[in-house]
Amino acid sequence: MRRAIIHIGTPRTGTSSLQMLLHTRRDALRGAGILYPALTPASAAHPHVSHQHLGETLDGRRPRRERGELIDALDRALARSREEVALLSYESLCLLPPWHRAPKLLCGLFERRGFRPEILMTVRPQAAYLQSQYTWRIQFLREARAFAASFEAELRARRFDYWRGLKGWARAAAGRVHLVPVQDRHSPAPLIERIAVELGLADRLLPLLTPADLAYRTNESLGPVGVEVSRRLRAGGAGGAQGASRAVTARIDALAHEHGFDAEPFRALDPAMTARVDEVYRRRNDALARRVWGTDWATRVAAPPPRAVNELARLGPESGREAEVAEILGAIRGEFGARVPQGAPGLRGRFGLAASEFARFARTLM
Repeated sequence: MRRAIIHIGTPRTGTSSLQMLLHTRRDALRGAGILYPALTPASAAHPHVSHQHLGETLDGRRPRRERGELIDALDRALARSREEVALLSYESLCLLPPWHRAPKLLCGLFERRGFRPEILMTVRPQAAYLQSQYTWRIQFLREARAFAASFEAELRARRFDYWRGLKGWARAAAGRVHLVPVQDRHSPAPLIERIAVELGLADRLLPLLTPADLAYRTNESLGPVGVEVSRRLRAGGAGGAQGASRAVTARIDALAHEHGFDAEPFRALDPAMTARVDEVYRRRNDALARRVWGTDWATRVAAPPPRAVNELARLGPESGREAEVAEILGAIRGEFGARVPQGAPGLRGRFGLAASEFARFARTLM
């Protein structure tokens, strides 16, 4: 039987880089016996590098009628296909609730067309995921809080329970699961190479990729100055459409690097936070790891090394970087004008700033 590999997430684990390579190598993949179907609804202006359109019909963010349109398109692609492997990828499929019918729907479709479904999930320590979710919101002008307030609000969010997001898919695929950590203690190889090896597709995929492909990364996060500029803009009322907001933060990032301000990545996790996350998720992570790998989580998943916090909202004036933040803020307001209002912050912005100030005050008492 042919194979169908459904990559369900998690977000912020190199998924966009993987999808970009699959998208740009679609024709070459077919020559290697791998189908990465193009699934774009008629209403969409542009195709997506992943199967996000399909995923958004499943989670309700796109019209229900498009679900049938895209399922029919996938069914036709499978019926015409002569490839031995079909690959579907959307990183938010793992965020669907365990009772959702999507796993049975997609796995059943693949099976009817002669493909045996398997599930691929990429994972990282939840502490790193928490920080990356924060910087993702920062990139789209959706976050006015300092990281500490975000951390407290989201520590026990359901998205960070990996088994919860996986179990429905694992059940629909009869337990055929591939779990790949972003950093693996067993191998220093690039993530995409390790995914190919785990799936048994190294001989098909790797000859199509250059060293630059294996090292390729997209959706890079802002550095400490960029994060603080974006946070203050949001606190002041900036925001709006995703594309317009991303254009603003892309310019923030470019200016910060042109001025030599963000030579290091943003870091907000301290050892106490990391220990709290580990306490919350250790047992669930170990249970998942034993199901899939037959070993404990920490045996495979490498935790990021401890680094000094450089979050400017947390360091306050002691960071000595206020002039850098002010310079980029001024430049952005000059370039984008009304899209980054300078008026009083809204309720959410005031709450975010108040939380930041409270966190700073609390540190003085510790």
